Amino acid sequence: MKIYRNLTQIKKRETRGRRFSLVGLGILFVGLLASFVPTWINPLDPIQPGFTGFLQQYWSWISFAALFIGFICASIGSYYINRYARRRWPGSRFYERPDEVLERSMKGLDDKYSYFAMSLPVGYALAGANGITIFAVRSDKGRVAVNGDKWREPFSLSRLFTIFAREGVGNPAQDLEDQKEKLRALLNETGQTGDGALLQSVPIDGVAVFLNQEIQLELSNPSVPALRADQVKDHLRARAREVKLSNAAIRTLTETLAAKAEYQTATADSE
Repeated sequence: MKIYRNLTQIKKRETRGRRFSLVGLGILFVGLLASFVPTWINPLDPIQPGFTGFLQQYWSWISFAALFIGFICASIGSYYINRYARRRWPGSRFYERPDEVLERSMKGLDDKYSYFAMSLPVGYALAGANGITIFAVRSDKGRVAVNGDKWREPFSLSRLFTIFAREGVGNPAQDLEDQKEKLRALLNETGQTGDGALLQSVPIDGVAVFLNQEIQLELSNPSVPALRADQVKDHLRARAREVKLSNAAIRTLTETLAAKAEYQTATADSE
């Protein structure tokens, strides 16, 4: 499998997440210090000039504002870290980013397949014998119930306690539709004749992938496939038996996407 990974973009977003997290913690610490002002300065004392007087008057506002802003920054930081940072996954000995977990789940696919990670207008995509597969990736654990195009996470105490650290299931079906439109527009840029006409007929499918092995999926006629990471390769091979592109079409598709992708040369390799 050929890999086209925009490592610069991934690292940039991971760094952004860590910075937001640090800023959030710093702001929360300021709010904590502000809450101690009444123990340092007697509220009944006359208002002092300068910074001390400012703290005497507004310490409660500073504390509440810091609590709100700090949690917002920490939540944004968690959003990016969950999606782009390396960590150890439950039931795995590997220390990986989400894009690496997804890559490992497809390990063993031959060179007819090309994996694009953060290098196209969509996050994760695979081009190969069955056309293009786009992945809506989720990393949380717990229960997810899917009924048609309705996605929800049943309430639990563990979910409540980790609300600011969770990614959330959202609506993978809608995410995939939005990404399909972006990728179809990208292929349509090649024109209406020759290779352009060939690429416009390439099938584009979407799959919701849950990377955490502790996920519990409750499926009832989902509008898009909802899979654990260990089910992805079997799904792709089954799909390739239903829709099989010619070698020429695969080559044209891969070359077109690779030309439009942003990636580091060192990661555009084969496994």
